[in-house]
Amino acid sequence: MTDARNGVTTMSGTSGLPAAFGRYRPLEELGTGAMGKVYLAIDPLIDRRVAVKVISAQGLSEEDRAAFLQRFRTEVRAAALCAHSAIVAVYDFADDGPMPYIVMEYVPGTTLTALLRRPPAERTASVPGLVTSMIDVLAGLHAAHAAGVVHRDIKPSNIMITPQGAVKITDFGIARLASSSLTLVGDMIGTPGYMAPEQALGQAVDHRTDLFATAAVLFEILHGRPPFSAGTMAETLLRLTGPAPADLGPLAGTMMGEVLARGLAKDPATRFGSAAEFAEALDRALAQEGNPPIDATRVLSPAMRGSTSAFPRFPSTAGFRGTGMTLAPTAFALPAGAQAKATEAVAFLVGPIAKVLVQKAAAKATSAEEFVSLLCGHVAPEEAAGLRRKLSSML
Repeated sequence: MTDARNGVTTMSGTSGLPAAFGRYRPLEELGTGAMGKVYLAIDPLIDRRVAVKVISAQGLSEEDRAAFLQRFRTEVRAAALCAHSAIVAVYDFADDGPMPYIVMEYVPGTTLTALLRRPPAERTASVPGLVTSMIDVLAGLHAAHAAGVVHRDIKPSNIMITPQGAVKITDFGIARLASSSLTLVGDMIGTPGYMAPEQALGQAVDHRTDLFATAAVLFEILHGRPPFSAGTMAETLLRLTGPAPADLGPLAGTMMGEVLARGLAKDPATRFGSAAEFAEALDRALAQEGNPPIDATRVLSPAMRGSTSAFPRFPSTAGFRGTGMTLAPTAFALPAGAQAKATEAVAFLVGPIAKVLVQKAAAKATSAEEFVSLLCGHVAPEEAAGLRRKLSSML
């Protein structure tokens, strides 16, 4: 049967799938969470594969349902505001029936959580590419923060990596909009292993809360565990909110250690001021010559160590000096003077993080065309054509 209010056909066929969500036809179930399911579906109007996130609001009191739906609408609005290639796009939603759903960009790939749980040899070999991917995460967060959105739940399970190594931030379910009073001071919402101290204490949060969480994810990539993890949630929260800083281990005294220390500062005022500043510091640490080597087999905990053999399913997207891993030389050399001009053109659309994006694109590209395409992927679709023309004229 079909719910007349939001068009969800609730009767399942022999496949065990719902028949439809409005016009969207489910193909398979992708995952199940505490509050609902995610399906791979097809939009028959344009023959496009989409992900449909269905959330169950049944069994809630009237008051709880109203709060639940408000948070649901916040997720839709937050993701829709954040148009960026590193953020999963939202296409459609319905919230007037018993099964609200969001229609999103379908992203084939793997969560960062899954990558971090792979066998030790594969996980160790993936460290350089995973560290570099955090620059893309910061680029997406820069766009979100510029739109007045704080994600508030950055963690490995909310970061998708495609087979090509592209990054997609997901799940803005507890995001806080600058214009919203939802989840005010006094709420503790997030994931303890990655949340900032002020978030754990129910205090006011801002964009620096996301930067702390990003640093916590970076720490886990390099060390094999979150920075303040302990045996129980209570112990984790005590470490998180206590005065002691994160133990940087073998990274103490290195440029990467300085990046982690600032990103994980307990006082928000001591952290990076923006995602762009964080990205630039991380990029400098990655490019630093002569630093003590950041050897993945030395940094990771013994249980996570393994060989540094090739990791074919996650190609590194930029250089990572001092790891003992050799990347194929690039065939593209950015013409003299073009970097500054390209940075200026991109900065007009994305702000100060443009410098890092241009450097990263130049390191990854094997041709001028690929360099331009990589940069155009960081701007809104309606801006890409103009940027492509401008960049092409410079090269």
